Amino acid sequence: MYKNEFIQNLTIKDTIKKAPVNITKAARSLQNSIREWEETSRGNFIAFVDDGKFSFDTSIQLDEKSHEIILTQCDCGDQNPLCAHVLAVLLFMNASDKTTVASTTLKKIRKKKLSPTEELLDSLDNSQLRTWLLEELQTNKELQLKFTSHFDASAQKISSEALTAYGDTCVQAIVGKKKYIEPVQLKLLFEVWQKYLDTQLPNIYHELGNKDGVLMVDAIFTFYQHIDARLRRPSSRVGTQIARFIDKISAYVQTLDEAKIFDFFELYAGHLKNKNKSLSILLKLIYKVSPAISKARHAALFTLYLNHLTVKDLSEDELLGLLNYTIDHDLFSQLYELLPYVAFYNDYNLLYLSRLMGIGKFELVITQCEKSISRNFQEVYNIPYYQMLVAAHKQLSDEKTALHYRTKIYRFAPSYKSYLEIYNSLSSRSQKEAFKKEALSRAIRPGTQDYALVLDLKFGIWAEDEEWNKIFEKLTDLTSLLLAEPYLKKLHAYNEALLLKKLLNDCHGVSNYKHHDEAFDLIEKTILKYYTLEQIQNHQKNYYLNASVRGLLSEIFVNT
Repeated sequence: MYKNEFIQNLTIKDTIKKAPVNITKAARSLQNSIREWEETSRGNFIAFVDDGKFSFDTSIQLDEKSHEIILTQCDCGDQNPLCAHVLAVLLFMNASDKTTVASTTLKKIRKKKLSPTEELLDSLDNSQLRTWLLEELQTNKELQLKFTSHFDASAQKISSEALTAYGDTCVQAIVGKKKYIEPVQLKLLFEVWQKYLDTQLPNIYHELGNKDGVLMVDAIFTFYQHIDARLRRPSSRVGTQIARFIDKISAYVQTLDEAKIFDFFELYAGHLKNKNKSLSILLKLIYKVSPAISKARHAALFTLYLNHLTVKDLSEDELLGLLNYTIDHDLFSQLYELLPYVAFYNDYNLLYLSRLMGIGKFELVITQCEKSISRNFQEVYNIPYYQMLVAAHKQLSDEKTALHYRTKIYRFAPSYKSYLEIYNSLSSRSQKEAFKKEALSRAIRPGTQDYALVLDLKFGIWAEDEEWNKIFEKLTDLTSLLLAEPYLKKLHAYNEALLLKKLLNDCHGVSNYKHHDEAFDLIEKTILKYYTLEQIQNHQKNYYLNASVRGLLSEIFVNT
């Protein structure tokens, strides 16, 4: 959801006038795709807008006196100040001559007279209206539900079974015997259900400290989940209803003392576990309630949750969210032993391991890394775990094992840095010479995955031995130029004319250089640092420079 600040304090008509042309065009194409438009309360409107395969939930709030727009929302995710879906609804609301709307607010805006129906209603006496209503209630189940839930103030004891039964009755009345629920039916279905639920919430709140209250809360969430499962196509409106109920329950739970809060969550977690249900709702409630409790109770609630958690309950993204939450709220050191470690969840596992390193749990890091390595099918996934193992064994002063894992990293992903770490750890001269010989024997294969790694390795060794001619030989493209950056000063001193030729004829001559801004900038920076315009002109006499190179040089020296 987002807020359209662009249209705040503007009327509907002014917003339509000021809307960008491209947004207006898109909005007009959606005019026939608006459904379930309603005024939920004075000045508050909601509607679905179908756009291709997707359906977006919009809401608009108007100031009743000024008729200016206070707030708009849409779940399309468009980051523009005004999206086409909101504008489409505004166009719909503005078209008073083409639409019939039952809206007190819009009637005020349009200054329309009472509708014929409203005039007729005002003309009837109570006995006529009561007689007609009784007859209608006998045949209209949907109306019966609405009437009963709105006007029946009986204080009979509520139960989870009663909630479930009423939910089934709502669905039966609105959907009938059809297997699937159409998204267009949700508005009416939730309207009837919500009126009933609102009358029962005080009784449900009163029971939250015991098992009956937990069963009622679960029955309500189960109702929404069943609705979602029966939908012919997904609708964000179900998620909105669930989120609203979570807000209501969590707001009440926060008014309880901490001991009762914990009792509620303990009962709810146990119930969900016994029924083999997902704990996702429980976690959302904990997130909502946590600001109102102490750090100790905060940790206790997460301990309760994690003790009931199974791996299948959360995706890797959800686990990452949970892990980051414990880190952000300084709970990791208390909860790390309960946090799961899941095979193949590499992003999550590596963040978890890095935090373990931060609190000094090096032995556990080693155990978990070895577990991941044993399960990974490709060596490439093991590299970050090898790096963790090197760091952990170094902290434990086990240099021999650290060297073992450094070697594994080097074998798969050679670099000059890893080469030096291993080379400097070897004890004898013969070992070092053999290792160096093996490194130099690696083939440089342009276009392969290890091209840059092997170049980096060999450039480092050649620079160490001052074999600048060998670096010049491989200085043929942008990748090699970037890797040679640490040695450009030495290369210039060794053969300034050859370096200039390499920069202009070989490296700059690569056809796709424009896609490598870093390398392009390095060419410019090197030329300006080491060469004058006169040297460039002399170079031009000796070598052919194409139009692209001449344009580059002209731009460089004109700018400077």
